[in-house]
Amino acid sequence: MIQYILYLFFATTLISCNTTETIVQENNLSASYETWVAGVRGGGSGINFYVDLKTELTEEIELKKVIFRGYEVPFEKQDALHFMARIKTEGNQQKFDGDDSQIYTSPKNALTLAENEAILIFLKNGKEIRQTIKEVKEKPMLLYPSTKPKF
Repeated sequence: MIQYILYLFFATTLISCNTTETIVQENNLSASYETWVAGVRGGGSGINFYVDLKTELTEEIELKKVIFRGYEVPFEKQDALHFMARIKTEGNQQKFDGDDSQIYTSPKNALTLAENEAILIFLKNGKEIRQTIKEVKEKPMLLYPSTKPKF
């Protein structure tokens, strides 16, 4: 019984140490998002999530994924300081009668976070490290036009 309690204590300690490690100080990064809706019916909707760094990550650290509003998606590296994750949501996806296709969304995650809170997932020497961002800034919504503008 004592061995079980000690094992549980050490496992909890290791897990909490893993989640509290800070890879990037919050004053060295900016996290923001903007929602979008396609300009045609059934064209989809989503969230573009951005991370902008003030200094480059070291070679042993890689920014892999974000967990935001119930979705977990990978980042696309724009350059050494800018990363973007594209989240596809349920809105503006039209199904027609007889259409057996499913509505496609980004992979879900069961974690419950505050509305403007996100978790960044880094790999440091192959080990996954999660860092919580408390205040993700919202950018104005993108509304794509339904037709090309006439000049």
